[in-house]
Amino acid sequence: MAKFSELGIESDVVVGKGIDIEDLFGRRILIEKTIIQPTKFPGKNQSGLRMQMQVVLATFEDNGDYLKREDGTPDGERRSCFTGSDILIGAIQKAESNLPVINKQRQDKGLDLLQLYPMDTTIVKVGKCFQFT
Repeated sequence: MAKFSELGIESDVVVGKGIDIEDLFGRRILIEKTIIQPTKFPGKNQSGLRMQMQVVLATFEDNGDYLKREDGTPDGERRSCFTGSDILIGAIQKAESNLPVINKQRQDKGLDLLQLYPMDTTIVKVGKCFQFT
């Protein structure tokens, strides 16, 4: 008999209490998961999309690494955040599409392959625009 955990199926949900994106500005975070779907509020942005992010308010060590749980996942409080920012949504979509090319180049050079998540980033507000750094 198979255990569900052995089937390689991940639930398509974001966990964590909601947090306003403004509360994340200028704060180093980890993004563990994103879900991009059509917005429930048409006309708010040009793409007609919204993105839900599962972020971890992680603790970072002096060497820049984040603390990990015994299972290797980031240690820290998980929060969820919605955004309709076309710039942030586009950046995640571009990262997703560029990753195979980047990993092919890394593989050819004998380097370790990258995984998109968890993603170490800071969200900043520049004028009216939000950006990942």
